[in-house]
Amino acid sequence: MRLALALVVLVGCARDPAPAECPDVAVGDLVVTEIRGPQSAGDTLGVWIELYSVNAIDLKGIKVRFRKKDGCCETDGLVRRSVPVGAGQYATLGLFPDDDSKPAYIDYGMAGDYNVSFLAAAAIDVEACGVRIDRAVYDSLPKMGTYSLGGAPSADNNDLPASWCTNAAMTGTDYPGTPQQANPECP
Repeated sequence: MRLALALVVLVGCARDPAPAECPDVAVGDLVVTEIRGPQSAGDTLGVWIELYSVNAIDLKGIKVRFRKKDGCCETDGLVRRSVPVGAGQYATLGLFPDDDSKPAYIDYGMAGDYNVSFLAAAAIDVEACGVRIDRAVYDSLPKMGTYSLGGAPSADNNDLPASWCTNAAMTGTDYPGTPQQANPECP
């Protein structure tokens, strides 16, 4: 009886299975363009990453893998529902538990898979079907604003540290950064 109860509890706590879909996306079709890490105490705007889509795609099945730069540890997030993104558009994935609690500037809440804070220094890999589509690397994230890819989004540009800078732009009066839209040029 105890074994049966334990199995019921374990099954009830399991995550939904990974989507069977394998998104039709080529290397460089998705580009990491902005990362908002932990901010000052009391911040309620959350942490997120922004992806730029070269072609129209549904992000369902995309994996976002955060790895420490020394390669020792990693944490993955998986897009488990349909998130369509048009060609030349941006999508923002945030550490919010579900769609009911995410703000309008977040397209997908991935905290169900990724429930720790962003790593202090890391590589972010975007993968589809086991293939790395893009990678962005950072040494630290700003405490105010975002780490942003300046200029036209491209998988080649985001490999260059000189293409990245702190973006403290205000989009309206609510939050620093430019989620779901183009970033300003880096100085």
